[in-house]
Amino acid sequence: MESTQNYLVFFGCLVDTPALDQLRIEPRGVLGVDRRTGQIIGRDAHSGVDSAVEYVRAWTGDVSVKGEDVEKVSLSGGQFLMPGLIDTHTHAPQATFMGLGHDLPLMEWLETYTFKYESKFSDTQWARQMYQAAVSRVVRNGVTFAAYYGTIHLEATCVLADVIRGIGQRAYVGKVCMDANSPDYYVQTTTTTLDDTREFVARIQAADDQGCGGLPLVSPIVTPRFVPSCSGACLQGLGDLARAHDLPVQSHLCENPAEVAFAKACFPGSTSYAAIYNKYGLLKPGSIMAHCVHMSDEDVELVGATGSGVSHCPNSNFALTSGIADVRRLIARGIPVGLGTDVGGGYSPSIIDAMRMAAAANRALLAMKRDRGDALEGRAAVPLEFSEVLFLATMGGARVMRMHHLLGSLDPGKLLDAVVVDLDVQNSPVPATSTTPAIGERGEGSADAWRLRIEQFVFLADDRNISRVYVDGKLIHSLV
Repeated sequence: MESTQNYLVFFGCLVDTPALDQLRIEPRGVLGVDRRTGQIIGRDAHSGVDSAVEYVRAWTGDVSVKGEDVEKVSLSGGQFLMPGLIDTHTHAPQATFMGLGHDLPLMEWLETYTFKYESKFSDTQWARQMYQAAVSRVVRNGVTFAAYYGTIHLEATCVLADVIRGIGQRAYVGKVCMDANSPDYYVQTTTTTLDDTREFVARIQAADDQGCGGLPLVSPIVTPRFVPSCSGACLQGLGDLARAHDLPVQSHLCENPAEVAFAKACFPGSTSYAAIYNKYGLLKPGSIMAHCVHMSDEDVELVGATGSGVSHCPNSNFALTSGIADVRRLIARGIPVGLGTDVGGGYSPSIIDAMRMAAAANRALLAMKRDRGDALEGRAAVPLEFSEVLFLATMGGARVMRMHHLLGSLDPGKLLDAVVVDLDVQNSPVPATSTTPAIGERGEGSADAWRLRIEQFVFLADDRNISRVYVDGKLIHSLV
């Protein structure tokens, strides 16, 4: 798929959300990328000049750029370019039982499916086969950057990182740590889980990665499964490791009432679930706490005060009857919030699905608050708009992953992790403009008409509409 041309220039509709309250649409835009650095070198409204070379020369100041140096991509009337989708929480091995067990509560589901089938990844050949299928599926759904959980197995989690590199996706990858309250067949000693994690970090950081600008495609992330499966010594060792190497952290927080009670019982002196992570240095900028459904005021305050982020996983929270995270409450505290699929607690690997599920979850929560007579004021009384969930799926996720200075929007200087969306693809789940009169009334091709089409993308699209996927300016997936 990789081109030998140094520059890539897109002509067509550009869409991004630089801020929660800003949907930016350029119906006739031009955007250029230097493939050697992966960076966006310029963005303009189409001035009427159709020469990609002229734009590149203007952006770079290099008049020696020739036609053979530039690839021009002209988007069709139903296509637009947007930042790549970011999955802030997913379990790669759980793709092997995706869509199963959703009549079970969280703790019973873990015992019935998760531990049993994750344990199979001790076989690295099996792991490579399963991970190749799982990661390819994630990329087909337009995810350019994902935070993956592996398993407790060092070698298999290194295989996961290798598979991701081979496909060309950007990722955080974590070796799962479990040394307490786990099945005999799927647990490690404290020493082994910490030693293996240190070895994993060393191997990933030493790998010959293919990222641009000195930024590796695959980076390690410290991954205690959740508080009940880790001893204090394990959590302390992981906190020390994260601090020593400035590593991001991922885990689960306040997902389910039974889990919250179990966590507090494991650490009886704790005042809150979040306080346990905080005690061991696991809440900090770059920490990704998944779910955050049953949050006390102290939990919210600790997550906010430490600069940690939240991965909102509405599909999983509905599927396992865990509850509904109050996203507006988290945002009001200044907490970065992104979206996660939480495969296989969630039954879909699609962040597009997560966007509409986030909107549905927010509306259900608003209805419950209204019906019990809660006082709703300001933004807390307003349903999440489609542009806001698009933000959560892109720039919001970049903020959670502490990569918003490089990813999440289509601004010059950022890396081009992006997708081309095609709303008019054959058998598209998105209706044609000819059957949607509201679009024609706004002037097809106008910014107002595109706003409606993007709303339809959020609520109706799926992987059939992901035409092309780019990471670091390189094409890693195409439907044609």
